[in-house]
Order: sequence, then structure tokens, then C-alpha cells
Amino acid sequence: MKVKVSFAVLCMSVLLLASCGAGRSSDNDAPFFQMRGIVLAWDDISDPVTIDWLSIMHENGLNTISVFGKDYTSEEYLAFKQKCIDEGFDFEYEEHAMSWLLPRDLFETYPEYFRMDKNGVRQPDGNGCPSSEEGLEVIMSNVRAFAQKHTPTNHKYYTWLYDGGDICHCEKCKGYNASDQGLIFENHIIKALREYDPEATLAHLAYSNTTPAPSVVKPEEGIFLEFAPFYRRWDKPLSDRDAIRDGEYWTHGDYLDMLEANLKVFPAETAQVLEYWLDVSQRSGWKKPQVKLDWHKDVYLDDLKTYASYGIKNITCYGAWIDPYYVKTYKDLTCVTDYCQGLLNYKPE
Repeated sequence: MKVKVSFAVLCMSVLLLASCGAGRSSDNDAPFFQMRGIVLAWDDISDPVTIDWLSIMHENGLNTISVFGKDYTSEEYLAFKQKCIDEGFDFEYEEHAMSWLLPRDLFETYPEYFRMDKNGVRQPDGNGCPSSEEGLEVIMSNVRAFAQKHTPTNHKYYTWLYDGGDICHCEKCKGYNASDQGLIFENHIIKALREYDPEATLAHLAYSNTTPAPSVVKPEEGIFLEFAPFYRRWDKPLSDRDAIRDGEYWTHGDYLDMLEANLKVFPAETAQVLEYWLDVSQRSGWKKPQVKLDWHKDVYLDDLKTYASYGIKNITCYGAWIDPYYVKTYKDLTCVTDYCQGLLNYKPE
């Protein structure tokens, strides 16, 4: 009897070990990068017969899509969003939103809502005055309406600051750098978003003048870093610290130092990268007809290794202007499949 019990226990132990081993194998097979995304213009998806982005995503493991350049309330846009949801993709909205949240037509009546330039004159551009309590209330009110029309599937919101806009230089704001000022806006925006969506999170876009880390202001709970090295080189990896694009002043080393500084403010586990490896619009100087992308697969794969070394597991990328014209003209989507497969198959060393 004792022998039978021991044998039964042995069998159960073997089965348990096998089960645990199978679980570990499954975990190891899961992609390292959790968010594997693409940001597209509406025209990029306009002809799915020529380039079917959703099929490409399915076949190559992307899981998140953002589409800009179309009326978000149009039947076409809403139908496409629903198709993405039905096919299992997360759907987001990534665009510069400050001109919607702080409408420029308020300037004539409420100039104090808007930024002050270095000469002490209020200007109806940029990102407003983050020290204006009334202006912040306007932004928060408009955020609530914005969220109802632009609800993402994954609770991640992107109300980016004005693209390239200068900061406020009034007496109350002069002690804040551009990232601090942006974070003041975002700390109010996340509160408004969570009134509508209790699970809302909000991107702090480290881009252009907000690439350096905030120096004074701390993020509210739910704000995550979105790092976007817009002025980098594309033929050299970020790990080449001395590389610098012609006419620019930040080296790749500067970018990595700023990333590291930002990760001391924002948690690495929620941080994500917004890259431009596939951004044909940028390489074309935002003029059509577009040029063929100067794709460097080795640079891209090296960059993935660099980002992973900082603990970043969420990556998306502009694919703007890889559209039907691009496909018909250049007949080559190697860059797209390389990008998708790189994210899907990356294994940390």
C-alpha cells in the first residue's frame, strides 16, 4: 500500500512539474514589448486593397493603432474605429490638442489665459499660462467633452501640448521650464479625465522643448512618460552617443541622458516611446509626393535593445504617408514588416 501511495505521489509531482514548466514556457514566449503600436494618417488607410494596415497588424503582431487627420465624429472614422475594436486592436487618439482645449478665440476677452512672451506681451499662441486658474478651468471643462468624443479602448489619453509652442514667461511661470509648465496642465487634465474615466492615464510627451525632464513639478498619479526623440539621426543608433543630426544641438547621448532623467520622474513600467523610424512624412519634409524611406534595420534593432535596457516595454511609431501612393510607387514594405517583427520577436539579452 505504501508503494502505491508513493507512486501516486510521484505521478502527481511529475504532472505538477510539467504543468509549471508549460506555464513558464508560455510566459517566456510572450513578447517583451507589451504595447506594439502604429500611428497613421487617415489617408494611409484609405485604400485597404492597396495596403491593408489591419491585416499587416494581425499578421505581424501589432496591437495598438492611432489614426489622425480625419473628423473624429464622421461616420467613416467611427466605422473604422469600430472595425479595429472588433478585430481586437486597442484604438487611441494621439494629437496636439491644446488649441482645442484652450480655444484661440478666447484671447480677445481673456488674454490672461494665454502665455506671456519675453517682452511681457500676452500672445494667442502656444500653450497658455499654466498659472491662470481660470484658464486651467476652461481646459478642464473642455477635456471632459474631449474625452467623451475621443475615448480610447485602453484608457490611455494623449492631449499633447501645442506643437512647437513657446512657454509662458509671466512672473508666476518664469521659474518653470517647458516640461514643468506642460506637467501643470497635465496634472489638471488627468483630474478632469478621471471624472469621466476613473481608469484614465495621460501621456506627458517629452518632445521638442519638453524633452528635458521636469525640474520642479511632480506628476499626478496616472501620468506616464511618452518619449519622442524627434531631432535624432536615423542612420545612427541612439547608442552612438556622439551622433548628431546636421543643424541640431542634441546628440544621441543628450537624448539618452534626458530619457534617464525623465525616468527618475516617471515610472519606467508605464513609460512608452513614440518613434519616427517609419515616418515618411518627416523624411519627405511634409511635402508630397513623398520619398522612399531610408530604412536602417540594424539601427532600429539596436534602438530596441537600448530602450529595453531602460525597462521600457511600450513602443509606438509614426507610419505617416506609407499610403497607397507609396505602395504603388515603391512596391516595398520591408520596413513595415521589419518594424512589426522586431517588436514582436525581441528577446532581452
